[in-house]
Amino acid sequence: MMTRKVPHDKIYKIVNKLSKILNWILIISTFISVLVIIFNNFNLNISPNTSLTLSKILAFFAVVFFIIEIIQSHIYHRAELQRKNDFIDNSLKTKLADANSKGYFTNDEVNNGIYKLGVNCFENSFFTKSISSKMLTKQLIYTIVIWLLIWVVILSTPNSVFVEVILLTLPFTILNETHKLYRLNRNVETVFCNFKKIFSSTKKSKREFLIIDNVINYEKSLSYSSVPLNSPLFDEMNDELSIEWNEIKKEHKIK
Repeated sequence: MMTRKVPHDKIYKIVNKLSKILNWILIISTFISVLVIIFNNFNLNISPNTSLTLSKILAFFAVVFFIIEIIQSHIYHRAELQRKNDFIDNSLKTKLADANSKGYFTNDEVNNGIYKLGVNCFENSFFTKSISSKMLTKQLIYTIVIWLLIWVVILSTPNSVFVEVILLTLPFTILNETHKLYRLNRNVETVFCNFKKIFSSTKKSKREFLIIDNVINYEKSLSYSSVPLNSPLFDEMNDELSIEWNEIKKEHKIK
């Protein structure tokens, strides 16, 4: 069995660590929001200043979330550049990346060229479509919960306008992330469906132009969204998706 080596994994791990921090901020913010709502709506003999202090802490976490999300997006673009170069090297036998992966792509039996570029991107779009679809369900739940809790906190706590504006950065940031994830999922699903047509019903003489166009659309979708895929979810789904991908290759007579 070939040892798996992925040079760009190092920078993706940084992105994933930042994702974990963002998730913890959401969990803590949710907990604080629930506390504020309880303190404001139940007679617990709690000082009014306690709710205000918690609201300010919540506003602080909202700002931190916003800043980390920007940093994560910047690092993600660097990781994507390395991934893209490795993807092109594996497909076209070029030398764009400083170091190439081994055992990462599963289409070694396909000869280098535009055809392999399409096969590799076909596989990428299948994995991205499947994983982002799972992520979207969880993200929608996060968005709804945070929006409801933050608005209840704002309406039930005598905050200053400044604190209320800062509090709103969290739900709007999460809403924006949800929208980008949704667009990624929709766009990549379109790319995947286009590849199914290319490898099943398009004449070989016309394939190369359509492959290049579809690869550009896939890369453009990733760049626009700046949404990293959930690594634990990828690891969890990898074996199942790999089996499905092999079936797709057989179905479309890819070799």
